[in-house]
Amino acid sequence: MYKFKRNIYLEDRTVEMWFGLTSKSRDRHSNFTLYLLTEGPDSPFSYAEQIKSGINSKSEAERYAIKYAKDLLQQLLEQDKASKNTNTSFDEECDFDGEKEANEQA
Repeated sequence: MYKFKRNIYLEDRTVEMWFGLTSKSRDRHSNFTLYLLTEGPDSPFSYAEQIKSGINSKSEAERYAIKYAKDLLQQLLEQDKASKNTNTSFDEECDFDGEKEANEQA
């Protein structure tokens, strides 16, 4: 597996991501499969999650990896912003059972 690192720039953040690429050749036509690595390639706990298969060239796979990573990070940022807007100090409003706390009586 060919492993490569890309720094993804989105808004004011930079994220380092690792990808893997395998190829199968038939009659001079390559068929690449792209993977997202969960950690760096030297980590014993790294796992390769398949993103897409049937890609015709290495450069196309690298472009797709960058697009995939940017879309993924954009979705995560939007979720984070949405959860911050809708979740106004949940711990202060609810007790451990999830019920609203009654006003304290003196």
